[in-house]
Amino acid sequence: MIYTGMKDRKRFPMVLLTRFTMSTLSYGFMAVIGNLMYGESLKSQVTLNLPSGKASSKVAIYTTLVNPLTKYALVVAPVAEAVEGTLGGDVAKSRRPLRLLVRTGLVAGTAFVALAVPFFVDVVAFTGALLSCTVTMVLPCLCYLKVRGKVGSTKPWLQTAACVAIVTVGAAIVGLGTYSSVKQIVRRL
Repeated sequence: MIYTGMKDRKRFPMVLLTRFTMSTLSYGFMAVIGNLMYGESLKSQVTLNLPSGKASSKVAIYTTLVNPLTKYALVVAPVAEAVEGTLGGDVAKSRRPLRLLVRTGLVAGTAFVALAVPFFVDVVAFTGALLSCTVTMVLPCLCYLKVRGKVGSTKPWLQTAACVAIVTVGAAIVGLGTYSSVKQIVRRL
């Protein structure tokens, strides 16, 4: 989206609010409908609820698998570049075999850890609940309030209330998610 003037800048928060509201309502509606349709037999992963043996189910599962496969390369790329940088300068241009070895080693290492660590899913859920929610919900609002306070801008009460509400809900999600994950890990020990 290209800003053409002050008018667009004023409309942008309203567009974001509208889109987030629509997404939240859509996800909430689907969750309620799924619960009403399947009740207690509803499983946590969407793909586990699909009928087995049908071609449409297999297409849906394979389509769902594309997301983590493509996202993995994007997530590992900065780590690989940092490792390559510590091994010596511009590895991409000068030492292609080393670059290939580093990236292959990262993928193999990740796969080994995922297979070797018992209840790896619970550990990932723990880090996701503790770190991802903190980084995506709590910290941005806290940083925004801190920076806005140092800049000396006027503090509209609506923005402050929204940030406090997001921090409160985010902290509750972090707490409950972390507690649930730790509970699962302890149960499996």
